[in-house]
Amino acid sequence: MSTCLHVQDPSKSAMSSPHDFAVLKYKNQKLSEQLEVHKFEFRALESRFNDLKEKQRTHNETLVLVKNCWEQLGADLELVSVCKSESSHSSYGTGHSNVRKDGLCMTLERGFLNRLLEAGATESSGYSPSCHLGNDVPPEQSSTVNVLQKIFLPSSDLWHMNNEFVSAALTKLPENEHSRQLHSATSDVLSKLNKVIQAVDNLHLKHRQLAGDYQKQRDSNAWNKAEQKRLKEELTRAVAKLEETKHKLAALKVQGDNKQRTPILVPTLGNKNATAEKVRDKQRELQDLEATHKELMELSSKRLEEIRRLHKERIETLNKLATFQNILTDFRSIRSSKAFQLVNDQLQKSQAELDDNKTLLEKLQVDMDSFVWQERQFNQKVDLAEIPQKVSAYYVSRIADLEKDVQKLCNEKNMLVLKFEEASREPGRNQVISKFRALVSSLPAEMGAIQTERSKHKDASLQLHSLRAEVHSLSGILTRKEREIEEISCRSAHAGSDISQLQYLVRDLRENTQELKLFMELYKHECTDSRQLMESRDRELYEWARVHVLKCSLNESKLEQRVIAANEAEAMSQQRLATTEAEIAELRQKLETSRRDLVRLSDILKSKHEECEAYVVEIESIGHAYEDIMSQNQQLLQQIIERDDHNTKLFMEGVKAKQSHDALHMEVCCLQRNLQHANTLMDLYKQKIFRLEDQLRVWSERVRRLSEDGMQQSILLANSQRKLAAMRGEAPKLRHSMDELQAKVGSNRLEVAELLIELEKERFSKKRIEDDLDLMSSKANSLREKTDNSAVLQKLHHEKPLSSRQKRCPSCGLSFGVNDVKPIYI
Repeated sequence: MSTCLHVQDPSKSAMSSPHDFAVLKYKNQKLSEQLEVHKFEFRALESRFNDLKEKQRTHNETLVLVKNCWEQLGADLELVSVCKSESSHSSYGTGHSNVRKDGLCMTLERGFLNRLLEAGATESSGYSPSCHLGNDVPPEQSSTVNVLQKIFLPSSDLWHMNNEFVSAALTKLPENEHSRQLHSATSDVLSKLNKVIQAVDNLHLKHRQLAGDYQKQRDSNAWNKAEQKRLKEELTRAVAKLEETKHKLAALKVQGDNKQRTPILVPTLGNKNATAEKVRDKQRELQDLEATHKELMELSSKRLEEIRRLHKERIETLNKLATFQNILTDFRSIRSSKAFQLVNDQLQKSQAELDDNKTLLEKLQVDMDSFVWQERQFNQKVDLAEIPQKVSAYYVSRIADLEKDVQKLCNEKNMLVLKFEEASREPGRNQVISKFRALVSSLPAEMGAIQTERSKHKDASLQLHSLRAEVHSLSGILTRKEREIEEISCRSAHAGSDISQLQYLVRDLRENTQELKLFMELYKHECTDSRQLMESRDRELYEWARVHVLKCSLNESKLEQRVIAANEAEAMSQQRLATTEAEIAELRQKLETSRRDLVRLSDILKSKHEECEAYVVEIESIGHAYEDIMSQNQQLLQQIIERDDHNTKLFMEGVKAKQSHDALHMEVCCLQRNLQHANTLMDLYKQKIFRLEDQLRVWSERVRRLSEDGMQQSILLANSQRKLAAMRGEAPKLRHSMDELQAKVGSNRLEVAELLIELEKERFSKKRIEDDLDLMSSKANSLREKTDNSAVLQKLHHEKPLSSRQKRCPSCGLSFGVNDVKPIYI
């Protein structure tokens, strides 16, 4: 009996493997997406960290450079301030210390210092321009400000002094043509100097505007570079994703090809029982083949759906890649466009013009500093020319004063001689002096006794003040107790009125009860009805009587309680009143005693005051007498000492006066010689003044030329600004044309991308048709082999007889068993 062909059922493995594969694929896709996101974030953070590191490095370098320059500048400024202060002290001395420092000068100096310390000297300067000179500045800045103040305050003092001296010199000059020319020249120089300063300020403002525009342009270029870098990174990531999807698609295609291959059934010869069994086996085989075919078709459809999805993803990535390439080419085209190059050239030209303007500004500043220095030298020379005149006038006035002093000394000498003679003639001077000394020695003992009595009177007055304070406190306590008594009496009066009202109520209630009783008796007597009616009326009346009795008893009990409470309150108030009256009596007694003590003490105080006033009058009279005596004593002693001193010094002063007279005569001769020398120096200085006037004309001509150069530079700057405005006006047109070209290029690229997508779709459809043809050819081959194998088996079944022994393979000699048929997959 032959065994049937058996095919292994791969439905379970086919159903389980796609599910596991899809889950794994989904997990791998999520993990890859997360990995890409983390990679992108890491790269972005790394690039940002590197940028910040580079910026920090450059910032630190600039800070170190600025710090070194600032320290060097501070040291130079300190040296200059020291030199300036020494020169100012050495040249002007104490005579010119009172320099005018009004509010306008200080505000101008503070404004200049603020502008000097203002931000904008370097690009990395972190100093805010809103910082003013005050008490909350850091130590370095305060030291710098102190140095600058040391420099500029003496210079401003010199400036004001020079202005004062120039104005004084101009006023003292005679009114002639030279003085008028000098006036006009100084006014012209000052006006030109103001114009130059204004032109320098304008150039400084224009320089700031150009620096701001240049900084904005640099910021925009940096932003464009960062955007280009970001787009390049996105392009590389998109290319990497596309390569990864290509690899995944190739792997899925290979796996789909392996899954779509059908198993080849290898038959084995065995014992064959009957044709019916063969037919059943064939039907079973056909059913198995159909089931496997259906499963394979489902698997192939799933694979095709996955391939389509991946193809769509690939198309999307291609579209993204095309858009990124378009953006990149747009940036490159913008960078290589004529408009961008023109703008860049104009920017470079404006930068070169800015550098030229900077150099011109520096030259103008140097020229202005040299001009100011020469003007100061000129003013100093003018001041030096005026000094000999002032010195000669001072010496003349000094000689006159000394002559007057000599005359006064001679007069005083004569007076002292006369006084000395008069004093030597006065008799009994020693006796008067001894009396005065005895009087002076006795006065301290008398003053001590008077002071002890005065301290006793002070103690008595202090005791009197303490007694007055006690009396005042007792009077306050008495008034407070009187107020309490008045309050208690008011309360007792209110309680008495309440008691009287309650008594009136009790009387009214009693009268009402009596009237009710009378009414009841009248009703009893007038009743003529039957016995039942009488009984009912009696009961009713009895009940009404009971009700009235109960009400009366209730009211009486309430009234009694209220009366009892009122009596108790009255008793308490009476008791309190008695206690308060006793306290009031005690306080009145104390008050009377204190009043008596007060009267007694006031009498004592009055007597003490009178005694004290008498003592004070005596003390004052004694003091006045003592002061008069002391003053007289001092005057006499002073007169004696002065006379003795004058007697001893008169001879010395006479000798000194003679020596001083000789010295003054020598000084007058020296001053005359110095005056002649000063006149010669004055002539020399006049010649120097004429030479300086010539130099001033030359410098004024140079200042005029510099102002003309500044005007030309301003005209050139205005022309460059006009050109820049014209280029800015042309920039929107160029940008519009560039946008149109970019739109055309984008549309063309989109068309090319669509054509590429269609070509890819055609390739995909062609490949799918080829895969279908391969599948159908493989199926046809498998069916052909199946039909061939079934025909061979039928031949063998009809040709060979049935036997119970096992059959062997004619080629290898092996016997066939029951489970010798195994599936073979191609």
